[in-house]
Amino acid sequence: MTEPELKRNLGLTSAVMITVGSVIGSGIFMKPYAVAQALPGVEWVYGLWIGLGLICLCGAFAYGELGAMFPEAGGQYAFLREGWGRGVGFLYGWVLLLVINTGTLAALAVAFASFFDRLVPLGEWGQGFLAVGMILALAITNHFGVGWGALLQNLSTFAKLIALGGIVVAGFFLGNVEAGAAVAAVPPSHDLGSGVVLAAIAIFWAYEGWYQLPFNAAELRNPSRDLPRGLIYGIAILVLTYLLVNAVYLHVVPLDEMRSFTSNEQVPVTAIERIFGTASGGWLSALICLSVLGSANPNLLSSPRAFYAMAKDGLALRAMTRVHPVHATPTFAIWSQALWAAALVIVLKTFDDLTNYVVFSSLLFYALTVLAVVRLRRTAPQRERPYRCWGYPITPYAFALVALAVDVQMLFEAEARKNALLGLLILAAGFPVYAWIQRRERLAARGSRPS
Repeated sequence: MTEPELKRNLGLTSAVMITVGSVIGSGIFMKPYAVAQALPGVEWVYGLWIGLGLICLCGAFAYGELGAMFPEAGGQYAFLREGWGRGVGFLYGWVLLLVINTGTLAALAVAFASFFDRLVPLGEWGQGFLAVGMILALAITNHFGVGWGALLQNLSTFAKLIALGGIVVAGFFLGNVEAGAAVAAVPPSHDLGSGVVLAAIAIFWAYEGWYQLPFNAAELRNPSRDLPRGLIYGIAILVLTYLLVNAVYLHVVPLDEMRSFTSNEQVPVTAIERIFGTASGGWLSALICLSVLGSANPNLLSSPRAFYAMAKDGLALRAMTRVHPVHATPTFAIWSQALWAAALVIVLKTFDDLTNYVVFSSLLFYALTVLAVVRLRRTAPQRERPYRCWGYPITPYAFALVALAVDVQMLFEAEARKNALLGLLILAAGFPVYAWIQRRERLAARGSRPS
Protein backbone atom coordinates (compact mmCIF):
# COMPACT_ATOMS: atom_id res chain seq x y z
CA MET A 1 0.00 0.00 0.00
CA THR A 2 1.40 3.39 -1.01
CA GLU A 3 2.06 5.76 1.90
CA PRO A 4 0.07 9.01 1.50
CA GLU A 5 2.12 12.09 0.58
CA LEU A 6 1.68 15.84 0.98
CA LYS A 7 -0.35 17.38 -1.88
CA ARG A 8 0.71 20.36 -4.03
CA ASN A 9 -2.33 22.60 -3.54
CA LEU A 10 -0.80 26.05 -2.91
CA GLY A 11 -0.24 28.80 -5.51
CA LEU A 12 1.50 32.19 -5.50
CA THR A 13 -1.34 33.99 -3.71
CA SER A 14 -1.23 31.49 -0.88
CA ALA A 15 2.58 31.76 -0.81
CA VAL A 16 2.44 35.54 -0.35
CA MET A 17 -0.38 35.28 2.19
CA ILE A 18 1.55 32.70 4.23
CA THR A 19 4.55 35.04 4.34
CA VAL A 20 2.53 38.13 5.23
CA GLY A 21 0.07 36.32 7.47
CA SER A 22 2.84 34.57 9.37
CA VAL A 23 4.26 37.92 10.40
CA ILE A 24 1.51 40.49 10.95
CA GLY A 25 0.17 39.56 14.33
CA SER A 26 0.94 41.02 17.72
CA GLY A 27 4.19 42.82 16.87
CA ILE A 28 2.83 45.86 15.04
CA PHE A 29 0.48 46.50 17.97
CA MET A 30 2.57 45.45 20.99
CA LYS A 31 6.15 46.45 20.08
CA PRO A 32 6.05 50.15 18.97
CA TYR A 33 5.95 51.11 22.66
CA ALA A 34 9.22 49.26 23.37
CA VAL A 35 10.83 50.81 20.29
CA ALA A 36 9.76 54.33 21.32
CA GLN A 37 11.10 53.74 24.83
CA ALA A 38 14.49 52.61 23.55
CA LEU A 39 15.37 55.03 20.73
CA PRO A 40 16.34 58.72 20.92
CA GLY A 41 14.23 60.17 18.08
CA VAL A 42 11.63 59.64 15.36
CA GLU A 43 14.31 59.27 12.70
CA TRP A 44 15.76 56.33 14.64
CA VAL A 45 12.33 54.72 14.90
CA TYR A 46 11.72 54.93 11.16
CA GLY A 47 15.30 53.97 10.36
CA LEU A 48 15.28 50.80 12.44
CA TRP A 49 11.84 49.60 11.26
CA ILE A 50 12.88 50.10 7.62
CA GLY A 51 16.46 48.92 8.09
CA LEU A 52 15.61 45.66 9.83
CA GLY A 53 12.82 45.04 7.33
CA LEU A 54 15.38 45.35 4.55
CA ILE A 55 17.71 43.03 6.48
CA CYS A 56 14.90 40.45 6.58
CA LEU A 57 14.51 40.98 2.82
CA CYS A 58 18.22 40.16 2.45
CA GLY A 59 17.50 36.95 4.34
CA ALA A 60 14.55 36.23 2.05
CA PHE A 61 16.79 36.48 -1.03
CA ALA A 62 18.97 33.73 0.44
CA TYR A 63 16.01 31.59 1.54
CA GLY A 64 14.60 31.97 -1.98
CA GLU A 65 17.73 30.43 -3.51
CA LEU A 66 17.71 27.59 -0.98
CA GLY A 67 13.99 26.96 -1.41
CA ALA A 68 14.29 26.79 -5.19
CA MET A 69 17.26 24.39 -4.85
CA PHE A 70 15.51 22.13 -2.33
CA PRO A 71 11.76 22.27 -3.09
CA GLU A 72 10.84 19.63 -0.56
CA ALA A 73 9.09 19.39 2.79
CA GLY A 74 11.21 20.56 5.69
CA GLY A 75 12.07 24.12 4.74
CA GLN A 76 14.75 25.58 6.97
CA TYR A 77 15.62 22.13 8.37
CA ALA A 78 16.34 20.88 4.84
CA PHE A 79 18.45 23.97 4.07
CA LEU A 80 20.58 23.50 7.19
CA ARG A 81 20.95 19.76 6.60
CA GLU A 82 22.15 20.31 3.03
CA GLY A 83 24.36 23.26 3.90
CA TRP A 84 25.91 22.22 7.20
CA GLY A 85 25.10 18.52 7.71
CA ARG A 86 22.67 16.35 9.63
CA GLY A 87 23.95 17.46 13.03
CA VAL A 88 23.13 21.13 12.51
CA GLY A 89 19.82 20.16 10.91
CA PHE A 90 18.93 18.11 13.97
CA LEU A 91 19.87 20.89 16.41
CA TYR A 92 17.67 23.30 14.51
CA GLY A 93 14.74 20.88 14.64
CA TRP A 94 15.37 20.35 18.36
CA VAL A 95 15.22 24.10 19.04
CA LEU A 96 12.31 24.57 16.62
CA LEU A 97 10.38 21.96 18.61
CA LEU A 98 11.17 23.29 22.07
CA VAL A 99 11.61 27.03 21.49
CA ILE A 100 11.05 28.73 18.14
CA ASN A 101 7.82 27.39 16.70
CA THR A 102 6.07 26.44 19.90
CA GLY A 103 7.24 29.56 21.73
CA THR A 104 5.93 31.74 18.92
CA LEU A 105 2.59 29.94 18.90
CA ALA A 106 2.33 30.22 22.69
CA ALA A 107 3.16 33.95 22.68
CA LEU A 108 0.54 34.64 20.02
CA ALA A 109 -2.05 32.62 21.92
CA VAL A 110 -1.36 34.67 25.07
CA ALA A 111 -1.70 37.91 23.08
CA PHE A 112 -4.96 36.66 21.54
CA ALA A 113 -6.42 35.89 24.96
CA SER A 114 -5.23 39.21 26.39
CA PHE A 115 -7.03 41.25 23.74
CA PHE A 116 -10.11 39.02 23.76
CA ASP A 117 -10.33 39.79 27.48
CA ARG A 118 -11.02 43.42 26.47
CA LEU A 119 -14.10 42.22 24.58
CA VAL A 120 -15.30 39.68 27.14
CA PRO A 121 -13.68 39.84 30.60
CA LEU A 122 -12.22 36.43 31.36
CA GLY A 123 -9.84 36.83 34.27
CA GLU A 124 -6.41 35.22 34.50
CA TRP A 125 -7.62 31.61 34.44
CA GLY A 126 -10.07 32.33 31.63
CA GLN A 127 -7.34 33.88 29.51
CA GLY A 128 -5.16 30.81 30.04
CA PHE A 129 -7.95 28.47 28.96
CA LEU A 130 -8.70 30.61 25.90
CA ALA A 131 -5.03 30.70 24.86
CA VAL A 132 -4.85 26.91 25.01
CA GLY A 133 -8.21 26.66 23.26
CA MET A 134 -7.00 28.85 20.39
CA ILE A 135 -3.99 26.57 19.84
CA LEU A 136 -6.17 23.46 19.81
CA ALA A 137 -8.68 25.06 17.42
CA LEU A 138 -5.90 25.86 14.95
CA ALA A 139 -4.62 22.28 15.26
CA ILE A 140 -8.08 20.97 14.38
CA THR A 141 -8.31 23.31 11.36
CA ASN A 142 -4.94 22.20 9.97
CA HIS A 143 -5.63 18.55 10.82
CA PHE A 144 -8.43 18.52 8.24
CA GLY A 145 -6.29 19.61 5.30
CA VAL A 146 -3.80 22.17 4.05
CA GLY A 147 -6.59 23.70 1.99
CA TRP A 148 -8.55 24.62 5.12
CA GLY A 149 -5.44 26.02 6.79
CA ALA A 150 -4.56 28.01 3.67
CA LEU A 151 -8.14 29.31 3.38
CA LEU A 152 -8.03 30.54 6.97
CA GLN A 153 -4.64 32.10 6.22
CA ASN A 154 -5.81 33.91 3.10
CA LEU A 155 -9.04 35.23 4.63
CA SER A 156 -7.45 36.44 7.86
CA THR A 157 -4.51 38.04 6.02
CA PHE A 158 -6.70 39.86 3.51
CA ALA A 159 -8.97 41.04 6.35
CA LYS A 160 -6.18 42.45 8.49
CA LEU A 161 -4.42 44.09 5.53
CA ILE A 162 -7.68 45.83 4.63
CA ALA A 163 -8.18 46.84 8.27
CA LEU A 164 -4.60 48.12 8.63
CA GLY A 165 -5.00 49.96 5.33
CA GLY A 166 -8.11 51.60 6.76
CA ILE A 167 -6.15 52.69 9.83
CA VAL A 168 -3.41 54.18 7.65
CA VAL A 169 -5.77 56.11 5.36
CA ALA A 170 -8.05 57.31 8.15
CA GLY A 171 -5.08 58.10 10.38
CA PHE A 172 -3.63 60.64 8.00
CA PHE A 173 -6.98 62.25 7.14
CA LEU A 174 -8.97 61.93 10.38
CA GLY A 175 -6.43 61.38 13.15
CA ASN A 176 -5.57 64.24 15.49
CA VAL A 177 -3.54 64.85 18.59
CA GLU A 178 -5.92 65.92 21.35
CA ALA A 179 -5.30 69.27 22.97
CA GLY A 180 -4.49 67.76 26.32
CA ALA A 181 -2.14 65.11 24.95
CA ALA A 182 1.05 67.21 24.93
CA VAL A 183 3.65 66.11 27.49
CA ALA A 184 7.06 67.35 28.49
CA ALA A 185 10.06 65.89 26.70
CA VAL A 186 10.70 62.36 27.91
CA PRO A 187 14.19 60.90 27.33
CA PRO A 188 14.69 57.35 26.06
CA SER A 189 15.00 54.69 28.74
CA HIS A 190 18.46 53.49 27.61
CA ASP A 191 21.68 54.81 26.12
CA LEU A 192 21.93 54.61 22.33
CA GLY A 193 23.83 51.28 22.18
CA SER A 194 21.49 49.41 24.51
CA GLY A 195 18.48 51.15 23.02
CA VAL A 196 19.29 50.01 19.49
CA VAL A 197 19.72 46.40 20.68
CA LEU A 198 16.46 46.36 22.66
CA ALA A 199 14.56 48.03 19.81
CA ALA A 200 16.05 45.51 17.36
CA ILE A 201 14.83 42.63 19.54
CA ALA A 202 11.33 44.13 19.53
CA ILE A 203 11.34 44.74 15.76
CA PHE A 204 12.73 41.28 14.96
CA TRP A 205 9.80 39.87 16.93
CA ALA A 206 7.44 42.00 14.81
CA TYR A 207 9.02 40.43 11.68
CA GLU A 208 9.16 36.95 13.24
CA GLY A 209 7.65 34.27 11.02
CA TRP A 210 8.86 35.47 7.61
CA TYR A 211 10.72 32.16 7.20
CA GLN A 212 7.57 29.99 7.37
CA LEU A 213 6.84 29.62 3.65
CA PRO A 214 9.75 27.24 2.79
CA PHE A 215 8.25 24.65 5.14
CA ASN A 216 5.37 24.38 2.65
CA ALA A 217 7.61 23.92 -0.39
CA ALA A 218 6.35 20.36 -0.94
CA GLU A 219 2.78 21.71 -1.11
CA LEU A 220 3.45 24.54 -3.60
CA ARG A 221 2.35 23.81 -7.15
CA ASN A 222 5.45 25.52 -8.62
CA PRO A 223 7.97 25.85 -5.75
CA SER A 224 10.99 26.94 -7.80
CA ARG A 225 9.03 29.99 -9.02
CA ASP A 226 6.49 30.72 -6.27
CA LEU A 227 8.68 30.17 -3.21
CA PRO A 228 11.19 33.01 -3.86
CA ARG A 229 8.42 35.26 -5.19
CA GLY A 230 6.22 34.54 -2.19
CA LEU A 231 9.06 35.43 0.19
CA ILE A 232 10.19 38.59 -1.59
CA TYR A 233 6.74 39.98 -2.42
CA GLY A 234 5.54 39.15 1.09
CA ILE A 235 8.40 40.88 2.89
CA ALA A 236 8.12 43.93 0.61
CA ILE A 237 4.45 44.19 1.63
CA LEU A 238 5.44 43.84 5.29
CA VAL A 239 8.07 46.59 5.21
CA LEU A 240 5.65 49.01 3.54
CA THR A 241 2.81 48.10 5.91
CA TYR A 242 4.92 48.52 9.05
CA LEU A 243 6.34 51.82 7.84
CA LEU A 244 2.88 53.27 7.16
CA VAL A 245 1.33 52.01 10.41
CA ASN A 246 4.21 53.44 12.45
CA ALA A 247 3.83 56.73 10.58
CA VAL A 248 0.18 56.83 11.67
CA TYR A 249 1.08 56.04 15.29
CA LEU A 250 3.62 58.87 15.35
CA HIS A 251 1.20 61.22 13.56
CA VAL A 252 -1.46 60.91 16.25
CA VAL A 253 0.68 59.95 19.27
CA PRO A 254 3.89 62.01 19.53
CA LEU A 255 7.04 60.15 20.50
CA ASP A 256 7.37 61.87 23.89
CA GLU A 257 3.79 60.91 24.73
CA MET A 258 4.48 57.29 23.72
CA ARG A 259 7.41 57.25 26.15
CA SER A 260 5.14 58.45 28.95
CA PHE A 261 2.89 55.41 28.59
CA THR A 262 3.19 52.42 30.91
CA SER A 263 2.16 49.44 28.74
CA ASN A 264 2.41 48.04 25.22
CA GLU A 265 -1.32 48.30 24.55
CA GLN A 266 -1.57 52.05 25.12
CA VAL A 267 0.04 52.97 21.78
CA PRO A 268 -2.49 51.24 19.46
CA VAL A 269 -5.44 51.95 21.78
CA THR A 270 -4.67 55.68 21.94
CA ALA A 271 -4.00 55.88 18.19
CA ILE A 272 -7.25 54.12 17.25
CA GLU A 273 -9.31 56.23 19.65
CA ARG A 274 -7.93 59.43 18.12
CA ILE A 275 -8.72 58.19 14.63
CA PHE A 276 -12.13 56.56 15.12
CA GLY A 277 -13.32 57.89 18.50
CA THR A 278 -13.25 56.60 22.05
CA ALA A 279 -15.91 53.95 21.37
CA SER A 280 -13.56 52.06 19.03
CA GLY A 281 -11.76 50.00 21.71
CA GLY A 282 -13.81 46.88 21.06
CA TRP A 283 -13.23 47.13 17.32
CA LEU A 284 -9.48 47.41 17.92
CA SER A 285 -9.47 44.36 20.17
CA ALA A 286 -11.36 42.33 17.56
CA LEU A 287 -8.88 43.45 14.88
CA ILE A 288 -5.90 42.41 16.96
CA CYS A 289 -7.48 39.06 17.78
CA LEU A 290 -8.00 38.43 14.04
CA SER A 291 -4.47 39.57 13.28
CA VAL A 292 -2.95 37.31 15.93
CA LEU A 293 -5.05 34.33 14.84
CA GLY A 294 -3.83 34.67 11.26
CA SER A 295 -0.25 35.04 12.44
CA ALA A 296 -0.46 31.95 14.66
CA ASN A 297 -1.97 29.67 12.01
CA PRO A 298 1.23 29.11 9.94
CA ASN A 299 2.93 27.65 12.99
CA LEU A 300 0.66 24.64 12.50
CA LEU A 301 0.17 25.01 8.73
CA SER A 302 3.88 25.17 7.88
CA SER A 303 6.37 24.28 10.61
CA PRO A 304 5.20 20.70 11.30
CA ARG A 305 6.53 19.84 7.83
CA ALA A 306 10.04 20.25 9.24
CA PHE A 307 9.44 17.42 11.70
CA TYR A 308 7.91 15.33 8.92
CA ALA A 309 11.18 15.75 6.97
CA MET A 310 13.34 15.10 10.05
CA ALA A 311 11.52 11.87 10.76
CA LYS A 312 12.05 10.80 7.14
CA ASP A 313 15.79 11.26 7.84
CA GLY A 314 15.65 9.24 11.06
CA LEU A 315 16.21 12.29 13.27
CA ALA A 316 12.77 12.46 14.88
CA LEU A 317 10.08 10.03 15.99
CA ARG A 318 8.88 7.87 13.12
CA ALA A 319 5.34 8.95 13.96
CA MET A 320 6.19 12.41 12.62
CA THR A 321 5.99 10.94 9.11
CA ARG A 322 2.40 9.93 9.65
CA VAL A 323 0.23 11.58 6.98
CA HIS A 324 -3.54 11.35 7.31
CA PRO A 325 -4.88 8.97 4.62
CA VAL A 326 -7.80 11.27 3.79
CA HIS A 327 -6.66 14.81 4.62
CA ALA A 328 -2.99 14.37 3.57
CA THR A 329 -1.66 16.35 6.55
CA PRO A 330 1.17 15.46 8.99
CA THR A 331 -1.24 14.96 11.87
CA PHE A 332 1.16 13.69 14.56
CA ALA A 333 3.54 16.59 13.89
CA ILE A 334 0.67 19.09 14.07
CA TRP A 335 -0.70 17.76 17.36
CA SER A 336 2.66 17.30 19.08
CA GLN A 337 3.48 20.95 18.33
CA ALA A 338 0.08 22.12 19.52
CA LEU A 339 0.33 20.26 22.83
CA TRP A 340 3.86 21.52 23.57
CA ALA A 341 2.81 25.11 22.77
CA ALA A 342 -0.11 24.70 25.15
CA ALA A 343 2.32 23.54 27.84
CA LEU A 344 4.48 26.65 27.28
CA VAL A 345 1.41 28.85 27.77
CA ILE A 346 0.85 27.21 31.14
CA VAL A 347 4.51 27.36 32.24
CA LEU A 348 5.89 30.67 30.90
CA LYS A 349 2.60 32.59 30.83
CA THR A 350 3.63 36.16 29.87
CA PHE A 351 3.90 37.64 26.40
CA ASP A 352 7.25 39.35 26.93
CA ASP A 353 8.92 36.25 28.40
CA LEU A 354 7.70 34.14 25.51
CA THR A 355 8.79 36.59 22.81
CA ASN A 356 12.26 37.05 24.26
CA TYR A 357 12.48 33.26 24.63
CA VAL A 358 11.98 32.93 20.85
CA VAL A 359 14.10 35.72 19.34
CA PHE A 360 17.61 34.64 20.42
CA SER A 361 17.38 31.10 19.03
CA SER A 362 15.58 32.29 15.89
CA LEU A 363 18.31 34.77 14.97
CA LEU A 364 21.07 32.20 15.50
CA PHE A 365 19.55 29.70 13.09
CA TYR A 366 18.47 32.39 10.61
CA ALA A 367 22.12 33.41 10.32
CA LEU A 368 23.31 29.81 9.87
CA THR A 369 20.67 29.20 7.21
CA VAL A 370 21.58 32.30 5.20
CA LEU A 371 25.28 31.45 5.43
CA ALA A 372 24.43 28.01 3.99
CA VAL A 373 23.95 29.81 0.66
CA VAL A 374 27.59 30.91 0.79
CA ARG A 375 28.81 27.45 1.73
CA LEU A 376 26.77 25.69 -0.95
CA ARG A 377 28.06 28.11 -3.60
CA ARG A 378 31.51 26.76 -2.74
CA THR A 379 30.77 23.08 -2.10
CA ALA A 380 28.08 22.52 -4.76
CA PRO A 381 28.71 25.12 -7.50
CA GLN A 382 27.26 22.92 -10.27
CA ARG A 383 23.92 22.31 -8.57
CA GLU A 384 20.95 23.77 -10.42
CA ARG A 385 19.72 27.09 -8.95
CA PRO A 386 16.39 28.12 -10.50
CA TYR A 387 16.59 31.33 -8.46
CA ARG A 388 19.85 32.97 -7.37
CA CYS A 389 20.20 35.16 -4.28
CA TRP A 390 20.01 38.82 -5.31
CA GLY A 391 22.99 40.92 -4.21
CA TYR A 392 25.18 37.92 -3.41
CA PRO A 393 27.46 37.87 -1.42
CA ILE A 394 26.67 41.23 0.21
CA THR A 395 23.05 40.48 1.15
CA PRO A 396 23.62 37.13 2.96
CA TYR A 397 26.62 38.49 4.83
CA ALA A 398 24.72 41.64 5.83
CA PHE A 399 21.84 39.58 7.21
CA ALA A 400 24.09 37.18 9.13
CA LEU A 401 26.21 40.00 10.58
CA VAL A 402 23.19 41.91 11.92
CA ALA A 403 21.46 38.79 13.31
CA LEU A 404 24.57 37.53 15.10
CA ALA A 405 25.43 41.01 16.41
CA VAL A 406 22.00 41.33 18.02
CA ASP A 407 22.33 37.83 19.51
CA VAL A 408 25.73 38.62 21.05
CA GLN A 409 24.43 41.88 22.51
CA MET A 410 21.45 40.06 24.05
CA LEU A 411 23.92 38.22 26.26
CA PHE A 412 25.08 41.56 27.69
CA GLU A 413 21.68 43.17 28.23
CA ALA A 414 20.16 42.46 31.63
CA GLU A 415 16.59 42.56 30.24
CA ALA A 416 17.32 39.91 27.60
CA ARG A 417 20.10 37.78 29.11
CA LYS A 418 17.91 35.29 30.98
CA ASN A 419 16.00 34.27 27.87
CA ALA A 420 19.15 34.19 25.72
CA LEU A 421 20.86 31.85 28.19
CA LEU A 422 17.76 29.67 28.37
CA GLY A 423 17.90 29.33 24.60
CA LEU A 424 21.58 28.37 24.75
CA LEU A 425 20.84 25.80 27.46
CA ILE A 426 18.15 24.14 25.35
CA LEU A 427 20.45 24.16 22.32
CA ALA A 428 23.25 22.56 24.38
CA ALA A 429 20.86 19.85 25.57
CA GLY A 430 20.41 18.80 21.95
CA PHE A 431 24.06 17.73 21.57
CA PRO A 432 23.85 14.60 23.79
CA VAL A 433 20.51 13.69 22.19
CA TYR A 434 22.10 13.79 18.73
CA ALA A 435 25.08 11.78 20.02
CA TRP A 436 22.64 9.12 21.26
CA ILE A 437 20.93 9.04 17.84
CA GLN A 438 24.28 8.57 16.11
CA ARG A 439 25.24 5.76 18.51
CA ARG A 440 21.91 4.03 17.93
CA GLU A 441 22.42 4.25 14.16
CA ARG A 442 25.95 2.82 14.38
CA LEU A 443 24.76 -0.09 16.50
CA ALA A 444 21.86 -0.74 14.14
CA ALA A 445 24.26 -0.76 11.20
CA ARG A 446 26.29 -3.48 12.98
CA GLY A 447 23.13 -5.46 13.61
CA SER A 448 23.00 -4.71 17.35
CA ARG A 449 20.63 -2.83 19.59
CA PRO A 450 21.53 -0.03 22.03
CA SER A 451 21.54 -1.19 25.61
